Amino acid sequence: MHRREELYDLCGRFAKVKNSELELDHDEELSFLSELHYVDSVLVDRMIQARYSNTSNGSKIFISHSSKDKAFATWIGTDLKGAGHKPWFDEWDIRVGESIPQKISEGISEADFIIVILSENAIESKWVEREWQTKYWDEIQKGKIHVLPALYKDCAIPELLKTKKYADFRNNYNDGLEDLLVAIDRLSKNNNDS
Repeated sequence: MHRREELYDLCGRFAKVKNSELELDHDEELSFLSELHYVDSVLVDRMIQARYSNTSNGSKIFISHSSKDKAFATWIGTDLKGAGHKPWFDEWDIRVGESIPQKISEGISEADFIIVILSENAIESKWVEREWQTKYWDEIQKGKIHVLPALYKDCAIPELLKTKKYADFRNNYNDGLEDLLVAIDRLSKNNNDS
C-alpha cells in the first residue's frame, strides 16, 4: 500500500499537479508506471483471494468506518482475512434485499472485536459512533477489550477512546497492520483463557 501511494505520487494522474517540480524522463515514467501496474495487480489479487476465501479459525472482527474511508477499510478487511480472521464488512456481508440495520446489528453483536477506523470522516459519522459505542459498553460490562482504534488520518479522537492505544496507519500501513494483528492475537488468547 505504501509503495502504491509513492508510485501514484510519482506517475499518477495528478502527480504533476501535486508536485509541479516533478521531472521524470520517459524511461523513468515508464518504469514507475510498470511498477504501479504490477503493485495494483498484486493488491487486487490479494483482495479477491481474501474476499472469496473461507476462514474458520480466527476472530470475528467488525470494521466500523465512514463510507468515505471505504477503500482503506477494504484493505484492512482483506489483510485481516488473509491473516486468518473473519472480518465483517458491509459490502461483503450484506446481500441485496437484506435489512442494512439488522445485518449491521448482527455483525456487531457476533463480533469478538470492532475496529474503529478513525478519521475526520469517521468522527462526523453518527453510524460509526453508534457502532463502536455499542461494543464499548460490552467491554465495560465484561471487562474484556473489544474496541480497537485504528488511526487512519489525523482527527480529534473521541473522549472514550483517548485512553486507548491505537494502531497508527498514518505514516506506514504495514506498521499499523502489524500492531493491529498482534493486538488481536494477544487479546483473543487472553479472552479465551479467562
